[in-house]
Amino acid sequence: MKSPTKRILERALALGLLTKEQATRLARQHHAKKRPGVDGPRLEEVAVEMGLLTAEQAKRLREEEDKFETERTVAGYRLIEKIGSGSMGTVYKAIQLSLQRTVAIKILSPHLARNPSYVERFLREARAVARLSHPHVISGIDVGEAEGIRYFVMEYASGHTVQQLLDRGGPMDEARVLLIALQIAGALQHAHEAGLVHRDVKPDNILITGEGSAKLCDLGLAKDRPESGVSLGTPNYISPEQAQALDDVDIRSDLYSFGATLFHMLAGRPPFQGRAQVVMALHVKEEPPLLRTLESDISGTAEGIVARLLRKERRERFPSPKELVGALEQARDELRQTREGKVRTKVAAGAPALKRRRR
Repeated sequence: MKSPTKRILERALALGLLTKEQATRLARQHHAKKRPGVDGPRLEEVAVEMGLLTAEQAKRLREEEDKFETERTVAGYRLIEKIGSGSMGTVYKAIQLSLQRTVAIKILSPHLARNPSYVERFLREARAVARLSHPHVISGIDVGEAEGIRYFVMEYASGHTVQQLLDRGGPMDEARVLLIALQIAGALQHAHEAGLVHRDVKPDNILITGEGSAKLCDLGLAKDRPESGVSLGTPNYISPEQAQALDDVDIRSDLYSFGATLFHMLAGRPPFQGRAQVVMALHVKEEPPLLRTLESDISGTAEGIVARLLRKERRERFPSPKELVGALEQARDELRQTREGKVRTKVAAGAPALKRRRR
């Protein structure tokens, strides 16, 4: 099977974008920029740097490649469209031909598929998801290899990530946040009971379906055993212990990251902002601002829950998601009573005026 680099070069030649001599030089330069286990620049990006392609030509070449990607079949799954990508690979919406059902299929980046440690991490995600069966966790379906391609098939759920909702509309309504929080806390409790730590809870990894159900996804960093000396996670939401690469990370680390996520959902920004290394240091040393200094209409109960989740010392956080669920249910009840009371007060205040108008 042709490598992606060779395939793109052949496409560039067929489109008349490069000469054979230019294609050879480009291939050498692209290879020289590669680093083991790291996603290097795309071929067309190197071509622009070398002055072989214009930005518009590079865009055309990438569109041609994307079109090729979604016109092929992998191990009985016909790819339809690309729906996401990350450091490990690309996720496509696909059709499982044997059952004619829609699924999501993650394909490990070809250069990572040659690295045993990345293959193991990829398989670990599949095994982690396979151990979970919960309405608020994206479920796994299949994992395998075909013609050198490592793939992992998952449940397909249409909708938007919490990050997309935040990008579009800013801070979210507290009642909606508490409902989402309850569902994801239940998912984390299920993972906890299976002996798993997600290690990368963040707005990008919470999907809200068209029916309004929240689903926890991307367990690519999930582990059932400690890993010493390795700092994994996303800086804006990383726990102090993960930022310090401690080897005894547990479910309370997920709760910290979840607290940072809820902070972002309620305030419209994460607890700390800045360059990655600076933010990670702040998670270790500095206390985040109080939520109500950023959004005054947030309830004291919700603020208290988030503040407890973001404690630096693990023993001061909720001991498990189960206890968090209880606190969230109480917060929802209090918020509902408060809002209903305000409505009754407004109605009562408006009743005399209404009577006068009727006269």
